[in-house]
Amino acid sequence: MREPGSAKNLTDQLVEEIREQIIKSDKAKGELFMTVDQITEHYGVSRTIAREAASQLQALGFLKGKQRLGLVVERPDVNDLMKQWLPIYSRSLGRQNIQDLAQLRYVLEVGAIGFAVANASPEQVKALTGLAERFEEITGQSGQTEEADRIELEFHGLILLMTGNPLIAGMHRVLVDYFEEAKSKNPKWRKVSADAIWEHKAIAAAIARGDLEQARSILRHHLENTLAELQG
Repeated sequence: MREPGSAKNLTDQLVEEIREQIIKSDKAKGELFMTVDQITEHYGVSRTIAREAASQLQALGFLKGKQRLGLVVERPDVNDLMKQWLPIYSRSLGRQNIQDLAQLRYVLEVGAIGFAVANASPEQVKALTGLAERFEEITGQSGQTEEADRIELEFHGLILLMTGNPLIAGMHRVLVDYFEEAKSKNPKWRKVSADAIWEHKAIAAAIARGDLEQARSILRHHLENTLAELQG
């Protein structure tokens, strides 16, 4: 272990060392790793450092404390980790964070649309079409209301779900945080356009036809308008 005052303190180094050991090991989820006392002895650190490292590894999802047993191995869920860090990230960078989120959303959705077209079930396609029609109805009556926001979020979240990939579907947290930030920081958020209404319906129709190029083209244009507004 490095001495205090080096590039990384002892706790950080211990966390990294144990994390790498867990990743490379063949220990199954729920299998005993060590107790805090065993970590202290095995790595030659103080009990305070061992306890701090164990706490960090539990927060990261690599270990889990079990009463009367010790620390057992966990296998962190990527989506659970994102749910923890993304809200903090998105609210800590000022004006730039909404542009960062919008760009991440753009890459995510444009990249996902091909899998959505290939894997969407008939029930999902029907639901997507219904959401597009409901969005048109609500915004036509009252503009971009809270209900319209909910429908639009559900529409874009369903595209991720259609991929059939749990990691992509789990990135719904990106959309949630983007929508929350857009509503609070983008003055044009409530000014829904006729183009946006048409684009939702056209995306759903293209997916229903299995027309990937059309779906991707319309979705790309739909999201590029948002990026342009944020950068304007």
